Amino acid sequence: MAETEDAPMPPAPEDAPPAANGPEPNQTLYIKNLDESLSRRYRLEELKGKLKNLFRPYGEILDIVALSNFYDKGQAFVVFKSTEMAEKAMAALQGHVMSGKEMRIFFAKGKSDAVAKLDGSYRPREKRVRPKPQSKPKGGDGNMVDASGAVPPAAPSGAPPPFPGGAPPPAPAGFGGGGGGGFGHGATPAQAAPRQAAASTTPGPILPHPILFLENLPPHATTDTVAAVFSPFPGFKEVRLVPSRPGIAFCEFENEMQSGIALTRLQGFKVEDQPIRITFSKS
Repeated sequence: MAETEDAPMPPAPEDAPPAANGPEPNQTLYIKNLDESLSRRYRLEELKGKLKNLFRPYGEILDIVALSNFYDKGQAFVVFKSTEMAEKAMAALQGHVMSGKEMRIFFAKGKSDAVAKLDGSYRPREKRVRPKPQSKPKGGDGNMVDASGAVPPAAPSGAPPPFPGGAPPPAPAGFGGGGGGGFGHGATPAQAAPRQAAASTTPGPILPHPILFLENLPPHATTDTVAAVFSPFPGFKEVRLVPSRPGIAFCEFENEMQSGIALTRLQGFKVEDQPIRITFSKS
């Protein structure tokens, strides 16, 4: 039996009980709501051993997949040799308490690699890479190119650079003023360098992201408490608390537009009289 840590997980089903319109019964069971401390890299083998001992009485197990990355914590896949074995295990173990948590079991949406290798349909999965934002194209001489593909004409020699509206923007406070704080009026280059370095390291705006970062939650807030706030919004997928940092959580939606709607509508929403702060996740 292959029990590999690096094998990619098959697609997980929606967080809903098995229904007529859910995934068809198959050989792969998706288990969630497991103790997340068992998803740490150094405890993965312990988690697989517990699942193996628990599910083995219901049939031959081909594979057990559990990963330690953030998005797959508290989850695992158990692959049986036949669909009948998987159905029997689900019926017997649905709601079983392991390490203090009641596991929830579903049929996986996709075919596992172990099953695909047996029936000859296996194809290596492509790694998903986030697209990088495209930078504005430049001409051959390094000048920026506008939307029409033309390079803007250069300013005449000796002329000041153009400003929108014909007037330069106001100088920042303390820059070139009479207080001696600006570079050029009482300040030396050495004094101005730290300011310029600080300005160059200022982080840019956080781009929209399907995952929201939640702060200032009540320290004893549970996953169900937070999910009750966000689940009414379209595209909601799941909430993940950070056990080591009470009051912090991540909420995932299907895309940036749906997460942005939730962010706008729920910014400052009070959970047990505490206004939550919401931003887009940085990664």
